[in-house]
Amino acid sequence: MCNYDDNEREVEIVNNDQDSNNKKSLNSISSWIPFILALIYTVSPVDFIPDVIPALGWGEDALFLIVSAMHGVQNTFLDKNTSIYKIVKYIKWASFIFGAIIILILVLLIILVFKVSTN
Repeated sequence: MCNYDDNEREVEIVNNDQDSNNKKSLNSISSWIPFILALIYTVSPVDFIPDVIPALGWGEDALFLIVSAMHGVQNTFLDKNTSIYKIVKYIKWASFIFGAIIILILVLLIILVFKVSTN
């Protein structure tokens, strides 16, 4: 009877390992979806900030690509319990917030220049 329990436990361990492998593969695929969407957004002619404005349009596209690539790397290649994972997480969010602030400041400066030039 003890042998049966041991075999049953081994089967449960194997099934749990297969489930975790399936979850890891789905997690790795879903982690790269934002990067794929950022690539599509970059090549599409429709933009939040048009690429006619070179610094802002290209910077906004680059910001989306960089942040989404860091998200994919963070969730695919790094173990969640390591300090590198946390560092990449903070760098990802800091670059997103910093980039958004810079883009917002440049947009406001352009609006200010247009308002001053029209008066």
